[in-house]
This record gives sequence, structure tokens and C-alpha cells, in this order.
Amino acid sequence: MKAFKFGWALAPFALFGCGGPVPADMFLTMSVSTQDVAVTTSINGKEDEFLSGDSGSMSGSRPINKLVREGENENEAIFVLTPVANTGDDAAPTFLATLEIAIKGEIVDTLNPGERTLFSRELSAEEAAAISAGESVTITEHFTVDGAALKAMKNGE
Repeated sequence: MKAFKFGWALAPFALFGCGGPVPADMFLTMSVSTQDVAVTTSINGKEDEFLSGDSGSMSGSRPINKLVREGENENEAIFVLTPVANTGDDAAPTFLATLEIAIKGEIVDTLNPGERTLFSRELSAEEAAAISAGESVTITEHFTVDGAALKAMKNGE
């Protein structure tokens, strides 16, 4: 019984020890914006409802620190884009996904990626044409998180 109580006493500390490769006060911020297309965003196999939308027009941005792993090609963002009902504006569908490194207190501009961008992805002309023709498009982005490089960046090195 004492071992059981001891385990419960340590549980909160275990949560704080699993911070991942991103230092405190630093954020890997994913931004997703769409127009005339629905998007389902998944990060490392987990669907992210906040960065997804089926209305055809959405914009969302949030830190994904807890969803990433350290190491080369260890992280993957998948965006499944599907056409929405014709909005009548004859504009080509648009999509922009950006993953940026931000330090506490900085403002992230979701439409203009900054200098610390891990990736920024827009629709190609072929992908936009496929969506306009009623097809779904899947975009996959791989990215690396280097904990040591992030710590050096945070320390101004």
C-alpha cells in the first residue's frame, strides 16, 4: 500500500519532467490558414482540432511543444485538404502552414514567416487545381527538433 501511495505522490513530478526537447519560455508555433478549403492537421500521428477546420476559411496558431520529439526526421506534420462547397467567389483555394521558433514575449505573424522558420508550405498550382476539381490533397512535412540548438538560440549563442 505504501508503494501505491508513493507512486501517486511522484506522479505530478513525472509530468513536469517530460517537457520534451523545447526549452522553457521557447515555443514551436504552428500556424495554419486556409481559404476555400477544409483542413485536417495531424502532428506526429495525433489530430489537432485547433489547427483544423471544415468551414473552408480558418486561421489558427498555437505552440506544439508537447507534441514534438527530438531528433532528425522524428517529427511529421500532415495536412489533409478537402474541397468545400463552392463559395461562388471563383478564387483558387489557399493554404499556408508555418512552423516557427518563438521566444516568450515575441509576436508571431501567421501570414509572414519569420527568420526562425522550420518550414512554411503553401499550395502549389497543381494542388490548388486538384482541390478546385474536387480532389483531396495530402501534404506531409518532416521537421527536426534539436534541443541543444534551441537552448543555444535561447541563450543568444
